Order: sequence, then C-alpha cells, then structure tokens
Amino acid sequence: MKILHLDLKLVGNNYAEFRYFWDNPNEYQSHQLPLAEITDLIGRAETDYYVYSHVDHAKTGQALYNWLDGSQRNLQRARDQHERQGIVLAIAASARLAHLPWEVLHDGQDFLVERRPAIIPIRWVKDENERQLTIEEQPQNRALNLLFMATSPLGIEPELDFEAEEAQILTATKRKPLSLTVEESGCLEELRCLVEYYDKGHFDVIHLTGHATFQDNQPCFITETEYGEPEYSSAEDIADRLQFQLPKLIFLSGCRTGYSRDEGIIPSMAEALLNQGATAVLGWGQKVLDTDASTAASSLYKELSAGKSLLEAVALTYQALLKNKARDWHILRLYVAGKIPGALVTPLVTRGRKPVPPPSITPEYIDPETKSLRVASRKEFVGRRRQLQNCLRTLKTDDDKVGVLIHGFGGLGKSTIAARLCDRFSTREKVVVLWRQIDESTLVKRLADKLRNSEQRTALKESQEELKYRLRYLFYELNEAGEKPFLFVLDDFEWNLEPRQGRYILKTEVAEILEALVWAVQEANSRNRIIITCRYDFDSDLLGLFYKQPLEAFRKSDLQKKLNRLEAFNSEKIDKGLVKKALQLADGNPRLLEWLNDEVLLKEEANSRLSELESNPEEWKREIIREELCEQIDKTLEKILSHCLAFEIPVPWPALEAVCESISGYKEQLSRAVELGLVEVSPKPDESQRVYRVSRILPHIIPGICLPQEPEVYYLYQKASEKLHELWGNRGNISLEKWREIFRLVFTDKDNPDRFRQGFSWMLEVQYNREADIALEIELIEVSSELSGAHLFRQLEVYLQQEKWREADEETAWIFYLVMIIREYKDWWELFKKFPSQTLNEIDRLWVSYSEGHFGFSVQKCIWKSLGGNSERDDETWKTFKKQVGWDVQGKWREDHTMLCKSESNEGNLPALIYTRRGNSGGFCVDFYPVEEWFSSLRFKPDP
Repeated sequence: MKILHLDLKLVGNNYAEFRYFWDNPNEYQSHQLPLAEITDLIGRAETDYYVYSHVDHAKTGQALYNWLDGSQRNLQRARDQHERQGIVLAIAASARLAHLPWEVLHDGQDFLVERRPAIIPIRWVKDENERQLTIEEQPQNRALNLLFMATSPLGIEPELDFEAEEAQILTATKRKPLSLTVEESGCLEELRCLVEYYDKGHFDVIHLTGHATFQDNQPCFITETEYGEPEYSSAEDIADRLQFQLPKLIFLSGCRTGYSRDEGIIPSMAEALLNQGATAVLGWGQKVLDTDASTAASSLYKELSAGKSLLEAVALTYQALLKNKARDWHILRLYVAGKIPGALVTPLVTRGRKPVPPPSITPEYIDPETKSLRVASRKEFVGRRRQLQNCLRTLKTDDDKVGVLIHGFGGLGKSTIAARLCDRFSTREKVVVLWRQIDESTLVKRLADKLRNSEQRTALKESQEELKYRLRYLFYELNEAGEKPFLFVLDDFEWNLEPRQGRYILKTEVAEILEALVWAVQEANSRNRIIITCRYDFDSDLLGLFYKQPLEAFRKSDLQKKLNRLEAFNSEKIDKGLVKKALQLADGNPRLLEWLNDEVLLKEEANSRLSELESNPEEWKREIIREELCEQIDKTLEKILSHCLAFEIPVPWPALEAVCESISGYKEQLSRAVELGLVEVSPKPDESQRVYRVSRILPHIIPGICLPQEPEVYYLYQKASEKLHELWGNRGNISLEKWREIFRLVFTDKDNPDRFRQGFSWMLEVQYNREADIALEIELIEVSSELSGAHLFRQLEVYLQQEKWREADEETAWIFYLVMIIREYKDWWELFKKFPSQTLNEIDRLWVSYSEGHFGFSVQKCIWKSLGGNSERDDETWKTFKKQVGWDVQGKWREDHTMLCKSESNEGNLPALIYTRRGNSGGFCVDFYPVEEWFSSLRFKPDP
C-alpha cells in the first residue's frame, strides 16, 4: 500500500495549511483550506461522529472529504495516481483538527475504507523532526506471538466477556494458528514479569482488553492490583512496565482509548503511549460494544497471522466490521509514529517457518476409556478469574508453598481450572498430569517421558534409591542445567483417599508418594510446583505447604457467561418456565448445566424429563457426588446443612454459626462440611473475608437435608436476619443483594408480627442508603399479599398521644410505604400524586390534633403558600421553606430534626421523613419536585 502523507496545521484562526506528498517530503503540494467550511463540523464532532446512524457518518465523512478535496480536487487527483495499489492516508493534524473523525471519510459513493483495495486513514503522531513515515518489513519466520491480558477489577461494572473475545480470536485463527499467551492477572506488574521471561521482541502484539476512562483529566486504563482491586494506569505506567520490551503493535481494546478530550488538546491514551516510545497503537474513539471489539480483534489477528502487513490487516478489519454491520466500526483508530510495522510474521507455508507450540495442555485431559475431553477447551472456558489469580499468584511467587489444592463439589470445574493454570505457564511441555489413582511406577514413567536426557531417564527409572532421593537428584540436576521446572497435576485426587472418622485421609501408599514429591521439591530448592484437584480437603500435614482454593457454583456474571454458551438456555423455542426450573435444579453447577442443556432441554419431552429428574436424581446424582460421601453424612451433619439452607446467598462464617449454634459440636461440623465440599466457598484469598453457601442441589440428592418445618424454621430466620443485620446492616453496605437477603429473612419470620415494621426500622437506621431503600421496596412487593391496611393509624395515634415525635414521623413514612405497596404504585412519585385523600386527611388530622396545630401536612401547606409557593417550580421559595420549617441547617438536611421536642422545633417541622425518599438521580434528597405538586394537590378540609 502507498502512503499519502497529509499534514494539516492551523494558520491563524481562519485557515489550515494542507500539505500532502507521497514518497518525498520535499515534493509536497500545499493549499490553504478555509476553516469556515468545517467550523461547524469541529463543534459537532462529538454529536455527529458518535451517533450510530450510518447515514450521519456518511454525511460527516463527505463534508470532511470535500473540504480536503477542495474545488481543485486535490485529494482525488492524488488518489488517481496509486488507487490500484491501496492507499494509506497518514494524517498528521494539530489540535482541533486531530479531533476530527477521519475514519469516516466518504467520497460520495463509499466510505474510503470500503473501497477495493481499501483507502485507510491512520493517525500520524509526528514530532518536529519527523518528515515522513516508512514501512518496516522485518517479518519473523514463525507464528504470530500475541500476548492477551484482560482486566476485570473488583467492583468495576459491567463485567466484560473477555473469555468470548479470546475464544473468538482462537476460532478466527484456527486455520492459520497463532501462539496466544494469556496473562490472567490483569496486573501491569505481572505483565512486566511475563514479558521479561521471554527474549526481547518475542511478542509481536500486546492486546489489553478492559475498561478505560479519564481520571484527573488524563486517560487511563483500569487494570488490577495483585489482589484484583482497581488500579488506574496511565500510558506512562504501561510504557514503564514494558520499557525496552515494547512490541510492534499494542491494541488498547477499551472504551475511549483513542479519544482526545477538549477538541484534541488532551491527547488520547493511544497518542500518549506513542509519545512514550510505542510504534503503533490501536484504540477506540468512544464507547465500544463488546461484540464489535471482539470482531475487530479476531479479524485483525486472523490477517496478521496469515502474514498480512499491519496496514492490510487494519483495512480488512474495517471491511469485516462493516460487513457485520458493526455499530462501532468507525471509532477504531490506528495511531503510528516514525515507522509503520509491515508484516509481523511470514505466511504459513514459508520455508523454515517454526511450528506453532501446542496451544493448550487440554489433550493431557482425555479420558482413556471414553476418549472424550474431561475439561473445557480454551474456547469454552469462562469465569473463575479470582480463583485462577489466587492460584497463579501462589504458584509463581509464593516460595513458602509447593503448590495449590483446588477442592469442592463435583462438577464445579476443578480439572478445568487446573488445565487453565497449566496453559498459563510457559512450561507446557513440562506438565505431568496424573489422573485418579496414582502409584510410583506411573509417576516415574510419566516424568521420565518428559526428560530429554537418556541418563536422567535411566537414573530415575532404574536406580534402587528411594523415590524421594531420585526425585531430589533429578530436580537438582535440571535446576543446575537451567531447565524449565515441572508442573505436576494430580487430578481427581479423591481416588487416592479413604474415609476415617467422618473425614478423608491419604491411602498409605499414596501418602509415601506425595510426601516424596513434596520433599524433593523443597530440598532441591526448585520452582517445580504441584496442583491437586480433589472433591475434599483431606487430612494431611503436607497440605500446610499448599494454598487451598475452595470453589463455589457459578453466580452473577460468571453464570450469565456460561448460559450464553449453552443453546437451550438461550433458545426462544424452549418454554421459559422450563428453563427456569432447570436453572433452579442446576444451581449454578457448570457440569449439571451442560448436562441439562444437552440431555434434557434439547431433547423431546423435556418437561416430563425434568420433573422426573427433580423427584428422582439417581440419573444425574453421580455427576455431582460420590456414593461413599453420602455415607459420611450423618444426621448431625444433615442438620447442620439443613440449617444453613436458611440463607439463599453466600454469607460470612459467623452467620452460618448463628443458625447452627443450637446443634452440639456445630463449629467442628461446619468445618467438616467445608472439607467435604458440601459448603461452597467464595474465592477471597483472605479467609476472614470469604462467604459460604450450601448448594440447593443437596436437598435433591440427600433427602435428609432440607429446611426445618414450621415453627422451627422461623427461629432460624430470626437468628439469620439478626446476624446479617449485625454484619451487613450499616451505611457502608451498598450491596443490593445483601440488603435484599436481610429483608427477605426478617419478612419470612412469620412468628414475628412486627417483622415488616422491623425491616422498615432497619432501613431507617441507614437512611439515605439507596440500596437499602430499594431492597426494602423489592422485598415488600414480594410479600405484598401478607401486608394489611387494617388499623393503619392505630400505632401512629399511640405515638402522637405519647408525644413520641420521632416514632410518629417514622410511622407516617411506614404508612406511606404500605399504601405504595398495597396499591401497587410504581414509585414514590406516583404515590405522591395519587395518595388517597381519606388516608391523607386522617394522618393530617392526627398530627394537627395531638401537636395542637404545630405539626401536620396542612400546617406545612399554609407555610408554603404564605411564602408564595404554588404549582410552578420555584427553587428559591423551596429553599426558604426548608429553612423555615427547620429542615435546612447551613445548606444541609438536618437528620436529627425528629429528636427535638415540640417546643424546640419549628412549626411545620413534621412529618419530614416522607420527603427524604429516593430521588430521580438515584440518590436521596429533599427535593422541590414533587413537593410543589404535592402541596398544590392536597385536598384537605378548609385550611386551618
């Protein structure tokens, strides 16, 4: 492709100098272009460019093209010289001109990127000494080496489906494979360590996918700390970690990574990275759809893997996006400086081309009997990010541990996680997988098969020394020779255990083998590591040298990602009620979800099959639990697990203890339940922050595990709600899920006649907590059939008689909640507009009567009208009103107003809580709207 250099500089306030040339910067042509023709376009770039209309993009592109082309047809005449070769428009533009949407250039017939061959605009970031771009052709005679790192920090929403992007890249490059290395941590420091492990220039492309934003007016990529917390990383941070190891291309696949703020004054992150030494950077000019970003990545790497030049690959990527009707095709931006990389690798059939390394360790996980793969492939894998990060951190950096134990219920994906961990290591050829029952001869044979040195193989197999000494000598020799370390995987390790006193211990012969392996790893001071997958956390002193990673079922975004890949759960042809039943039965268990998808929902008579499976689980029980485990579950453990079913979501350990404390030995039994994999555990590395849950699968397969009957279960709900309120019922809790569980539990305790009022009081304790307020409303709607409007004013009158003004104010707000839920008003605003006048008059009568005319809605209305208030919005009158009734103290809402006695409070001060409901913006407020409508629409008896 031929490069047409376009240099645009502002000349005063009215013109831009337009210089362009092909190969010789001294042979440029120059024209002055009037800014008046595009002044409006510069101002409208934000609105016209970032809309989603194809027609609007064409109009914008034509306006830009015509401005460059001018009446003398400057651009068209230049195009005519080399159009058959394909053209690159390298646009160097200053300030406001750099901000323009060059990617949508349109000649009146097509977008330039649609032409065959394409004409692609790229953004040339030049310094004062740089006169022209050159194409650097230095392809490597091997497969494309791509380093892929997704960032998904805790608390950053929405969570991106980065696994789908990885899978799409692998699918697109299947016929022309690349070497895809994935850095799982999302952490720049770990990225640095990974890049430094390889030779300089090993990676052709580094692909960062995740969320990007602006912080302190500077662009940044939201990466992760070592423990998954958000870290706002600048271009300088990225360049610092990749110093002397920058690849030829960096793809910042995050929203607005190619966006320049303030009309180009603040450079985009892509530009900033070029200024830090990068050569070519791809970014997105605005927010981009997940699907469009994945399509762009898969198309780009498909072409680069085939030996296409970078410019050709980008051109074909634009065309692929347009063909797929991608909404965001036009915001993909390529920035370059100095030299443009040509082809990164040679075509697949080039003589002497190095073969592609094995893409995955998963073939090691083929069942020898069924010949089927026992783990999810790289394309199928989803979720488990935190568990992977915890294990990788231990395996790579923790010198006090020799490995990790991944344990949990059947079907949760322990083997798949182990395979994924192996794929994350650079020593795939040094992975030794032992499945189920292990013995010394199998271990020695598998290990010997991985050795290149015949003398080492002979010594390992034929020496008469004890196993541990042979292993130590081997590991020491390999370490001295600079060989890569081994990664041992002991998969489905429960086959090597036997029960004893309600727990599991190592079989005698296996204990000797594991002890020898662990001892040799330690003694040789090597980086060899061990991964054990097991359904149980067994009894062994050796496990003190392992990081224990328990598992839980898929929840939230991980569950949704899994369901997105299962046909039946996304089919419009299958009854939604049936899908819901299947989801409830599987309870997030990946293996059971797959089985229900393939063997039930996609088969004929799915409804009857599913009902049969619910009542008779023998057919699928073996997929989840071993028969020998059922024998370990005694009546006491059944009772423990039954009590824990009171909670629907994962909860802290003290909450489980609270509902089990009436059972003898409950602490030991709870620990035993976790060890046996009967309690799911969250992935937090700090055990004090972990939460726990009993799977809803257990009651289907073990009849003795079920919620207690009434009234015993009400006692459990009481203990559960009180403990969760103690743990989570504070202003710092902004989790809607947690608040909903608190209110669900308290409302389910039917032994408590005041349960609804109690939940309301708990919400008021953290007033202005948006999530608590929403959760209360949602859970009240769930139990609306149990709410009653009878004796609505009884308690209010009691409080007013006793001059308990705070309690009366709360009771008034509670009446409002009841009316809203019972009458099914959609929100607080509709309640204000439609509040029944008879109820309103009675509330007002009680307030006015018992306060001797000091409090009440009608009193407030009189004050409002005396200040000139009416149905028109008047913020100043509203501010004056708030001060007069005592709600406003130095510009802030006075939260302690209801603690004043009548003589110390302003007239009209109460009721007040009803005005502090959630506002339109989602926060809490005492707002003018809908109060002006409220006061104007009140229909009292004659004003007092």
